[in-house]
Amino acid sequence: MDSNRISGLRPNGPTPALEERVIRKWVPKYRENELQFVFIDEEGMGIQAFVKGKYCKTLDSKLCLQICYEIKGYGCKEPDNFTNTLTHPAIMNLGNATVITSVLNNENIPKQFFDLATRRRAEFQAKTEGIVDYIGLLVRRIEDKKTNNNKPYVVLAFKDCSNQDITVTLWEEIATDKTRFNRAEIEAASAPIILAMTGLKTKIYYGRGSTGTLQLSSTSATHVYLNPQTIETELLKEMYEKMDMQNCAITTTPDLEVPISHLLQSNAGIIGKRFTIKGKIIEVMPDKSWHYNACPKCRQTLIQTGSKWFCVDDGTYDKAIYMYRILVKISDNTGTINGTIFDQPANQFLQQTCEETLTKENQTQLLQSMKNREAQFQIQAEQDLKTVQYAALSTAQTTFSHKQTTPLPAHLLYQPQNQ
Repeated sequence: MDSNRISGLRPNGPTPALEERVIRKWVPKYRENELQFVFIDEEGMGIQAFVKGKYCKTLDSKLCLQICYEIKGYGCKEPDNFTNTLTHPAIMNLGNATVITSVLNNENIPKQFFDLATRRRAEFQAKTEGIVDYIGLLVRRIEDKKTNNNKPYVVLAFKDCSNQDITVTLWEEIATDKTRFNRAEIEAASAPIILAMTGLKTKIYYGRGSTGTLQLSSTSATHVYLNPQTIETELLKEMYEKMDMQNCAITTTPDLEVPISHLLQSNAGIIGKRFTIKGKIIEVMPDKSWHYNACPKCRQTLIQTGSKWFCVDDGTYDKAIYMYRILVKISDNTGTINGTIFDQPANQFLQQTCEETLTKENQTQLLQSMKNREAQFQIQAEQDLKTVQYAALSTAQTTFSHKQTTPLPAHLLYQPQNQ
């Protein structure tokens, strides 16, 4: 045991100066006067730390995420069952006497840390509704739900390293926090999508006739990481390849197949429901809005500010990226709807990026090559166009408008048919 490392810390034991990286920080639920951290050292060992009361604000400003510090002047206590998220036998208690000194970035200290639980340990922890970090392969599109008091949350379905199914519920405080759960990034990622999730509450659910099902849900300590660098990630990738997971529900959700006429005749009744249509792009309407300037991080539209670009979520950039936004008409033998094909499906239809298209002289001709292409569109109607987000994996989305005075936004997820 190395007493100069995190691994050597024990409750009421010696507290040497340690060089650590700040990995995470959060405010525990019902303890607004407390701030929690996770530190990691060169050995790759992690430990939780906390500060209480009037010193929270001071240490919050001094300890920045992903920065390395030398930390001394702290105590070690036994973990608090209410806030503890790790298996380390001690937790660091910081305060006014804590001395924090910035040090040069130590590349030998990892930038990620997970105390990942096996399926067996998660099931054991569920007996006392314990907290675990967990990792899994996403196998279905993210499902939006609402609580009885109309608060939004999401449900994610996974295969874990033991090849068993498991669901994770992310409550509103996590599901709507982009810094904890970057949904747009996850839904725009290529398969396989592997997520590591920290600080999940474990519980066994006993349904009617059920022997008990393991379920996980978010806490105030939960953070979600896409394709982390872990051994488990590689195992899940291998499992994905062997199981031919390309055919799983994330790309072939069994939505109700309907003719376009059904959508044209319906109104509020289709909002929030998913449908599949088989149609053909009968018209491409390229104009000055067939592409837009997007944020390199979140893909939202950027605002030009002099020689720079501004994103309301991610700040100022020197350069924007270019993304498709192509207006089309889609038809089957029952009717026609208007749609907007965004970047991911347009890339697949045109076999080149928006930036590549902008360098060509025959841009209109290239865009018109989408005409008469047949595709399968998976649709989810939405009440508010702003809620439309990138879809997962090889599927992609558009929006369509109802043939009435007021446009009816929707998701259109497509799969091109064999040409």
